Amino acid sequence: MSELFQINQSVIDWLLEEDNPPVKYLTLTRITNETGNAERITSLKNMINTYSPIAEILKHQKEKTYWFDKSKDKNYTKYLGTFWQIHFLSELYAQKTEAIGNAIEHLFSTGQAPNGGFSVTGTDSGSIVCLTSNIFRALVHFGYLNDERAQIALNFILDRIVDTKGIIRCGDTFSLLTSCFMTLPKVLLALTSIPKSNRSSHVTEGINICINRLLENHIYKYLPEKNKEWMDYFGEQGFKGKQIFEERDKFLARNPSMGKIAKAGWMKFGFPLSYNSDALEVMYALATAEISYSPEMHDALELIKTKSQAGRWINEKKFPSKMYAEIEPYQKASKWLTFRALLVLKYYNQLHIIS
Repeated sequence: MSELFQINQSVIDWLLEEDNPPVKYLTLTRITNETGNAERITSLKNMINTYSPIAEILKHQKEKTYWFDKSKDKNYTKYLGTFWQIHFLSELYAQKTEAIGNAIEHLFSTGQAPNGGFSVTGTDSGSIVCLTSNIFRALVHFGYLNDERAQIALNFILDRIVDTKGIIRCGDTFSLLTSCFMTLPKVLLALTSIPKSNRSSHVTEGINICINRLLENHIYKYLPEKNKEWMDYFGEQGFKGKQIFEERDKFLARNPSMGKIAKAGWMKFGFPLSYNSDALEVMYALATAEISYSPEMHDALELIKTKSQAGRWINEKKFPSKMYAEIEPYQKASKWLTFRALLVLKYYNQLHIIS
């Protein structure tokens, strides 16, 4: 373990300002642990939906049921469809309303495929593990864990994480990565949203697979070191069809002992995220899952510390197309990221708040 990371009380006071009720509530209950005044905590929780981005998203809902368009192939429209709004509302810690319940029913009827996965088309072929994980986590947040339809979605996730030992394939990829690594944090967040008393052995196995795969790559160092060399070669040669994968296998055979390097995008922090991930989100998932410290976490924890600017973390990512509400400004200090970073550092005993 390295030295304690010190922040001034002024950072906590900033998180406790009135403009962001969910962060204020989460800071009091998870950072400063001020849970003694139950009436105050309940009052704060009841204020969460007054948060401007939550109110703005709900204002754009149509017929108090869906966003953008009711057609099943429009639920995934970036970043305006119903899938996205339920994911965003869950990330923002919104409290369930009748309108949110209606939207969830809409997704069950139009967005869940026969195989149990949530689908960009409403069909089995459009089902995606990361999307299903994000929506399942939202379902747990909004109280649907024991709903049979949520359990079917859970089984869809488990079938694709346990049976494959964490090797998730998400369409053909031309890089040297033969499985989707960024899906693992989404699956981990989904599975660990289930209370421990409700976790089956199958769920626990899925959690452990995610943790082991993340740790073996030191959280964010999973890109084969010669990936750029391969991609340049692939581009120069103009391989097509089956030849792409045949040549990739030959390249891998010629380079059997490649090291792994950091994926650059994982070193930039953002909130909320979609199917992408970053090192902070992974460490947040591990901390909220109460996973004990492991030396493989060291570099990620140090990265989190180095990204601080006077105890505040900057939003380094933005969605490339329109949203109903800007959560926080791009390239500005983020209360959401700061809360997550402090929670991680606190859990791993690396935080000291200076009064």
